[in-house]
Amino acid sequence: MKREDLLKAGHYEIHGETIAKFEFFQNGFNPYSRYLDVDKVDLILRKKENGKVRFVEVQVKYGTLYKVDKDWYKDKFSCHSWKFFKLDEFKDAPKDLYIAYVLSLPNDYKGDIFIIPVTNFNELIKSAVKSETKKGGTKAKFMIAHDHRQDKWFVCTQSKFQANDFSNGIDVTRYRRNFKL
Repeated sequence: MKREDLLKAGHYEIHGETIAKFEFFQNGFNPYSRYLDVDKVDLILRKKENGKVRFVEVQVKYGTLYKVDKDWYKDKFSCHSWKFFKLDEFKDAPKDLYIAYVLSLPNDYKGDIFIIPVTNFNELIKSAVKSETKKGGTKAKFMIAHDHRQDKWFVCTQSKFQANDFSNGIDVTRYRRNFKL
């Protein structure tokens, strides 16, 4: 292994991975952890279905949720989160990989785990707000918000949600607690 690969072994998402393990276990999977995160796989899930063993590879991402504090946002959203991704973050990822995106208010996890096939997650990243980096590159600012009126989750495709509609947001509610994979 190269030195660069070994440096990638440690990361700050251990909290999210632990939550994801419990969630998957409670939904009938047997999760195994990987030691090195060099191939975008944090967990390998094993499940017996109809007498056959099925394995699923998962990359876990963790995001902090923040309570909404702006006046007109409060009318729609209870909380939101954002995370930056490289535009080609999952370019070489296996097509059968899943992203488990764990979101939590500080010390207050409420079951907000989104399980998204990597190809769909790539599309969401491409649709997210673009942000210029200090080094002259571009990243995707992946912003997600909870609409408490409809109990729906949206990924923002513009720098702000419009006051009265979600035409600049993608509904990702179907991925929340998507343990059917």
